[in-house]
Amino acid sequence: MSDAPKQGAQPAGRSSGGGTAARGGASWKVPLAAGAALLLVTAAVAVVRFTGGPAEETGAAQEAGASDAPSGSAADGPGDAAPAGADAPMARRQADDPTALGDVDAPVVMVVYSDYHCPYCGRWVQETQPELAHYVESGDLRIEWRDFPVITDTSEDVARASRAAAEQGAFWEFHEAYYAATEEPGERDTEETLAGVVDELGLDAGRFDEDRAADAAAAQVERDFSEGLSIGVTSTPAFLINGQAVMGAQPLEVFEAVIDSSLEAAGTGDGGGRQ
Repeated sequence: MSDAPKQGAQPAGRSSGGGTAARGGASWKVPLAAGAALLLVTAAVAVVRFTGGPAEETGAAQEAGASDAPSGSAADGPGDAAPAGADAPMARRQADDPTALGDVDAPVVMVVYSDYHCPYCGRWVQETQPELAHYVESGDLRIEWRDFPVITDTSEDVARASRAAAEQGAFWEFHEAYYAATEEPGERDTEETLAGVVDELGLDAGRFDEDRAADAAAAQVERDFSEGLSIGVTSTPAFLINGQAVMGAQPLEVFEAVIDSSLEAAGTGDGGGRQ
């Protein structure tokens, strides 16, 4: 099956057999429309704050033709940035979360809504995420992953597979390996790609297949997707950094600016490490 992005893709559920169906019927459309308006308008208003110029058109919405609104900007997200001492909106801070990186009590939490078949998500994972590692290592930043599978008919299959990898303690290894395996453009078979990643990581293939087909994996992905819809995520990648939204695979300096300002607001210094 081809994994090429669907033109005009809308946030829709993927059955385990690769078909498409609206998640939960039409109920998701109301919060999606309301939240999307908030995210996109605030992103447009605040773009000059971090980039000093017009929004760069990045993200899956532009590739799929899903929206004409500016999506490549950093902005105050749903609500304003969290005040000093307040928890980051949407952060779960679960100590045993295998899909999170960094200290559970880090002053800044970046929530990442992403799709394994989104080329801009892959770019962020390969180019930007490694450059933010020093914030994680210093205890200043926690990164929490959320699955938002909207790009292809098999996006949800891969999201569930990542949860199966997490059951074997290899979520982030899977995360990096799958994006690397799909870096080049063109059609590819999802199952063949997954088999290659499983072999590369040395995972128990039988257990992997059992876990990705389990109800638990489906429930985890559904929870993430519903959360994204509730705050108006319409394309990937989308980020919430202590309540401030960054839409699209923005340049590194945009993420650094938001993280540093969030650290200042949290009273931990001027960014780049705890004082």
